[in-house]
Amino acid sequence: MRLSRWRIASAFALGALLTGCATWSDSFREIESQLAQENYTQALQALEQHKGPSRDKALYFLNKGMLLRMAGDYRASNEALEAAKELMEQLSATSLLEQGTTFIVNDASAAYAGEEHEQVLVHLYEALNYLALGDPDNARVEALQVDLVLRQQAERISESRYTEDAFARYLTGMIYEDAGEWSDAMIAYRKAYEAYGKYQTLYGVGAPLSLKLALLRLTEHLGLRDELRKYQKEFGIDRWTRLAEWRMQGEVVLVLHNGLAPIKRETSTGVLDPFSGHLVRLSLPYYENSSPGLHSAKLIAADRSAGAEVVEDVQAIARRTLETKMPAITARLLARAVVKGVASKAARDAARKKNDDKNDALAAAIVGIGIEIAGALTERADTRSWATLPHDIQIARLLLPPGTYSVKVELLGAGESALGGFELPEVVVRPGRKTYLSRHWIAPTSTMSRRKP
Repeated sequence: MRLSRWRIASAFALGALLTGCATWSDSFREIESQLAQENYTQALQALEQHKGPSRDKALYFLNKGMLLRMAGDYRASNEALEAAKELMEQLSATSLLEQGTTFIVNDASAAYAGEEHEQVLVHLYEALNYLALGDPDNARVEALQVDLVLRQQAERISESRYTEDAFARYLTGMIYEDAGEWSDAMIAYRKAYEAYGKYQTLYGVGAPLSLKLALLRLTEHLGLRDELRKYQKEFGIDRWTRLAEWRMQGEVVLVLHNGLAPIKRETSTGVLDPFSGHLVRLSLPYYENSSPGLHSAKLIAADRSAGAEVVEDVQAIARRTLETKMPAITARLLARAVVKGVASKAARDAARKKNDDKNDALAAAIVGIGIEIAGALTERADTRSWATLPHDIQIARLLLPPGTYSVKVELLGAGESALGGFELPEVVVRPGRKTYLSRHWIAPTSTMSRRKP
């Protein structure tokens, strides 16, 4: 009877602990609230207050780099992103000791090395920062690093997972094209188009029209007649700006970072195993979908305009990545439950041997339940993620005669409804060159637009 009461009391205690313990993602709420108000300085201050343990250092630098970028400090952003990148590279080969700790405690006990797409996007955002700083040479270096990381990932994980980044390939092509390296640009654009074929299946994002026009422009210029005819047939396009004419003009490239990436949350259940009598905590991560509100945008200068197209759906990539990892996450969770159950039983048996017959059952129950609760407390889902990434990335490319322009951006919601916009004065357009504009947009009500899938 006493043992039963102890189990009931412990179950209530465990239930309270399940609802009272905070995960990493809970600390992001304040940062998200500040971002929705465009208070980047306050968001950075909130991040400093929630640095987390040393094992989360790479994650801290990733978010710091993105917040600095939102604030327009591209140099400081790259310093933070470079620190994150170096840490993630060091952690990519996890030590045996850390793997053992993760198995015994929980998945969040390992140092954060980033998801596969985060390891690529850190290079991509450094490249975008360099482009914003007018440094295409270093942007090109980061683009080359993207290719290396993708090849390394493809060697160690299955094709059903994230092994290619279409937007990174597309941006690489634009960097080469801007430098007049037509063959390299063609190779990158071709890889981007192939990758978007996979994106269409996995994430519902197809090749943007601007990429198709670039492929037509370069295949024609390089004399790749068979490939040109193939693309014309696939795209259903028979008119485009030839390279000679294109080089006499300039191009404004708007990169719009829309909303915030989904947040990882934890779903937990505390159960009493009827077969062993052990208290077991089952905690798994899931992504809480975000709805950015912004569907598209229009780039306008003089009498010309171009619509923005989604080139990277970060939310879809993150969700798919987690789905492919869930079998392994669940297997580790169940294995830990078994190990902790065995430890609890061993503690009960040891307690019985040390006590007299009158008190041995109660003492064993107390010790065993104490270990069960300790095991439950340490069983937490890993909810860490690069939460300041956007929900999606959109691009608009607008060809203009050389000159200085006041560029307008109209933000559009569902059904082309107007959400506002902004104006960028004195944008200089040079012949045969690209002018990159970058903007982050987060809905003022973003903290209210998250939901469990």
